[in-house]
Amino acid sequence: MLTPQPVTSEQTPGILGLVATVYAEYGCTLDAENEEPYLLRAGDYFRASGGECWAVEEEGTIKATVAIFLKADAGELKTLYVHRSLRRQGWGRRLVELAAEHARQAGKSKIYLWSDTRFVDAHRLYQNMGFTQCGVRELHDSNNSREYRFEKDLVRALDDIDAAPDKPPKSLFG
Repeated sequence: MLTPQPVTSEQTPGILGLVATVYAEYGCTLDAENEEPYLLRAGDYFRASGGECWAVEEEGTIKATVAIFLKADAGELKTLYVHRSLRRQGWGRRLVELAAEHARQAGKSKIYLWSDTRFVDAHRLYQNMGFTQCGVRELHDSNNSREYRFEKDLVRALDDIDAAPDKPPKSLFG
C-alpha cells in the first residue's frame, strides 16, 4: 500500500525527476539550482520552518510529493506533484489534507499556495477543496511563469473540532 512518508536526502534525485516530468507535461523545464533550490534539500528546508515534506514512493520511484512551510500565521503549501499514473485516484486531495493538518496542528490559521496558471487540473482540485483564488504574480523565470494564489481558512476546521472534540471532522475540507 502506498503511504506518504517524510522525505530523505536519498530521495532528492527521484523528487527532481518527478518535478521535471510534471513540468515537461506543460512544456516547462526544471532549473532547480537557480529557481527551485529548496528541492535540492527538501526535507531539511521544510523541517527548518517546523514544516515537512512527504513523498509517495512506488517500487523505488517517487510518484507524488507535497510539502508545507510554516510561517507566522499560515502554512504555505508547496511541491504538490502527482505522477500521471496516480492522478484521479485522490492522491492530490490526500496530500493537501496531510499538509493542511500539519499546519493546523502547528496552530496556523490558514494555508495558502501559489500555482502556475498552466496547472488547470490542480486549480480545480484546490477550488473543490474550498480554496479561494485571490491573487496573481509574475515570476520572470525561465518558463515565463505566472502563478495564481489560493488560500483556505483553517479556523473553521478548528471551530468544528472545538464543537465536537470527540469527533474530529473527517477532512479539514468538508
